[in-house]
Amino acid sequence: MAHSDLTAWLRLGESAALTAGHHLAAQRVAWGVVTQESGKDIKVQADARAEAMIVELLRGGSDLPILSEETGWQAGGQLADQAWVVDPLDGSANYFQGIPACAVSIALLDKGAPKIGVVYDFNHDELFSGIVGEGAWLNHEAISVSQVSDPGKGVLMTGFPVRRDMSPDSLTAMAIALGHWRKVRMIGSAALATSYVAAGRGDLYREENTMIWDVAAGCALIEAAGGVVEISAGPMDEPKTVVAHNGKLAGW
Repeated sequence: MAHSDLTAWLRLGESAALTAGHHLAAQRVAWGVVTQESGKDIKVQADARAEAMIVELLRGGSDLPILSEETGWQAGGQLADQAWVVDPLDGSANYFQGIPACAVSIALLDKGAPKIGVVYDFNHDELFSGIVGEGAWLNHEAISVSQVSDPGKGVLMTGFPVRRDMSPDSLTAMAIALGHWRKVRMIGSAALATSYVAAGRGDLYREENTMIWDVAAGCALIEAAGGVVEISAGPMDEPKTVVAHNGKLAGW
């Protein structure tokens, strides 16, 4: 992909995220109505409203297919080398509860790998954006991953996606792993958690059975900011194990 294409697509993703984010912030009461409950997962009206807005803007500015959390693949998307991946509202439960930890997440994947990432934290007006190989920015100021190499001095960002194995053995193994870190943060938004690693606010993000639309943008940001990303193989619309860090914490 040409540099001009990447820059144009980054600006398109930023514009779509900002537009949707401003509406999400302004309409939280009206849009914060539960429309679907499935197990521990909930959907609010805002999910569909923001998705429709983002999809329309992305289609208007590019001919790339789109994979979105709410409606899945658009026609023919699975066969394309490049595709948008959208989570219109990552942290729907937080949005519903009035907890200011949710965001719009838009990524561009190139042959399945995150290449461009845009995450807009509309509660705090923080726009994280980046292009792998070119750099990452917070409100257009350069950011980079941390230099922490010892988990005992680091911050682990993680969470409990609705698909996670909650058996006693799995939770015991997780508790042992968490004990190696100075601090552990679970904020209920994978998009923000990964963005924080990109900005050096956290040092490593790890999650099992999460979906690519939750983490694609943040993973692009982490790599663009100098970090390392590992995403398990398989179809993009199936659950993933993701480990993304500053490059100095391999093995954790």
